Amino acid sequence: MLRLLTRRCLRGPVADVREPMNAKKKRTKQRRRARRLAEQAWDAADDGNLDLAVKIIRRATAAQADNPQLWHDRGVMLRMDGRDSEAEAAFRTSLSLAADFADAYAELAAVCVRSGRVEEAVTLQSQAVQHAPTNSNLRRKLESYQSLTPSPQPPSTTEHARKPDVETVVQQPDALIDPRSFDGLLSQLDWDVLESRLRQQGCALIPQLLDPAACATFRSWFSADAMFAKTVVMDRPEFGRGEYRYFRGPVPVPVNALRSAVYPHVAQIANRWQVLLRASSRFPPTWSQFRDECHRAGQSTPTPILLSYEAGGFNALHRDLRGEVYFPIQLAVVLSPRSDAPVPQSGAFRGGEFVFADSPERRKSRRHAISAGLGDAVLFCTRDRLVHIGGAYGLQSVKHGVNRIEAGTRLVLGLPFHEYR
Repeated sequence: MLRLLTRRCLRGPVADVREPMNAKKKRTKQRRRARRLAEQAWDAADDGNLDLAVKIIRRATAAQADNPQLWHDRGVMLRMDGRDSEAEAAFRTSLSLAADFADAYAELAAVCVRSGRVEEAVTLQSQAVQHAPTNSNLRRKLESYQSLTPSPQPPSTTEHARKPDVETVVQQPDALIDPRSFDGLLSQLDWDVLESRLRQQGCALIPQLLDPAACATFRSWFSADAMFAKTVVMDRPEFGRGEYRYFRGPVPVPVNALRSAVYPHVAQIANRWQVLLRASSRFPPTWSQFRDECHRAGQSTPTPILLSYEAGGFNALHRDLRGEVYFPIQLAVVLSPRSDAPVPQSGAFRGGEFVFADSPERRKSRRHAISAGLGDAVLFCTRDRLVHIGGAYGLQSVKHGVNRIEAGTRLVLGLPFHEYR
């Protein structure tokens, strides 16, 4: 009997020791699973499958709900998918777990700017800088946000003071935007990932290519008549509703600088497609050289354009077929803040997603919609995307358009790389 009691006493402590060890192993297993899911989510995001990426990262945060990095990554993927309200909730959860997480503060500030909450963005970005004082990118973002906050202005007493002359509006922007900044921003992008999305979907999102101050400058040009050679007011149900203003040559320095900075990257993509298609021609390495090719073909009219859509405005799906010489990829940059709230904030718009689809649309084909906001850029195929079918490469016709604006005004800078006749 004494021996039996001794065995029972020994069994009790052994069970107590094993229980915390099992809990520790379980936590380790969950942590590894969460890490593995996060890697899978980023792989899906890099392949342009954001729906799948979001589903996987949700499972990762469920597996390890106390990991601030996972919640940050979840917010980034949601923001990439245009779901700002859900992204904001994820970033706030990340900060509740790690109050000194500089990147989460910066991402949350970017969401606030996109929805027009500039003062809140300045506060959040200031905290990001405070927790990462040596990060120059965070500091530059803070300065750009601060430039958007309203500053007191002395009351004007003359009509001239209230309405600056057109020449002032035209000349001022070049001094406000440093064209050299574009090269640094573009060099940080993963162009292989962007090319993959162009091939799979015909479009690729570049979040926050332009800072809010630059967007405000570009927006201010829309009312400067002297900057534009032609204005088209579209109001046809089969085509769209909006106002398009084509720049007069020479185009403003920042516009030309942005186009010149982006072109070498997309030219490499276009030339890789030419190789796969076994085409003999190649695109020149610089935009100025390609512009000269357009001029030799009799195409010398500038193509950069500002597009404005107010509530009810839209652009029906279409292909750009103008010009014998054309570049297969275009760029568009959203200049207005976007708001998903039921009541639009000042200066924000709701709706107006970029839409892309194969042409003709088949039963199993899928439209891709991108909810781009302030400073976001979208690369998209002009006429066709590269496809790989049956061991060979070919071209699939694609169309692009803009969903109906539900509220507010949406301004966009359009940058085709070819010129018109």
